Amino acid sequence: MSKSHLEHTGPLRRNSFALGAIVLSISFLAVPALAQMDVSKSALPDAPSAGSDNSASSSAVPVVARTPISTDHSLTFGERAHVYARSVFSPVTIIGPALAAGIGQAQDEPPRWGGGAEAFGKRYGSAAARRVISETVIFGFAAADGEDPRYFPSNDRRAWARTRHAIVSTFVSPTSHGVTIPAFSRFVGVYGAAFISNTWYPNERATAGDAAVRGTWGMVATLGVHVASEFVPFLRKHEQ
Repeated sequence: MSKSHLEHTGPLRRNSFALGAIVLSISFLAVPALAQMDVSKSALPDAPSAGSDNSASSSAVPVVARTPISTDHSLTFGERAHVYARSVFSPVTIIGPALAAGIGQAQDEPPRWGGGAEAFGKRYGSAAARRVISETVIFGFAAADGEDPRYFPSNDRRAWARTRHAIVSTFVSPTSHGVTIPAFSRFVGVYGAAFISNTWYPNERATAGDAAVRGTWGMVATLGVHVASEFVPFLRKHEQ
């Protein structure tokens, strides 16, 4: 690898590792944040009985939107297979790799793939393959530990509350056991796909460090999709 190439890619790699540190920091903060949100929801009073004074109750207790939309996270194998199919055959599987390929083309990454339509096809195929591998691993891992890998948009109308929900939901998952745990399936799926992609990347981009960078960007892309799903009706429909 030439000195000029190292000078060109050095800042990109440093920024990627810094971004990785930020993502990991958010993931460590996400679990207690969601736990606090769950506690606040459980502290809400029960619905008033038929003979109670509804007007007094409504004036005394503020209305708090509850998230996620659904609380039933027990999925049969068939339901999980349906969720997997929707995740693979979705607009994100088309749009996401196209954006990733465009960014890679602009940055000439990896350099050996060069430029032009053929190079764009390689980058698009690589990103699409990582997406499918990631969703496949998520499907298997989530079935094993009982995670519900779906994203549930918030019912809240406040922009920051919805953004916070999207961030937190990227790093934690509800389970069929009625508890919230770190999103192990998502971490394993995204980073696992990044390491598997070393099998077709050029040698100079097939190291553990490069795979970790790709995985980190994959988590950032997932976070971005979740945030977009909160505010773009089209994506919101397909993410449920």
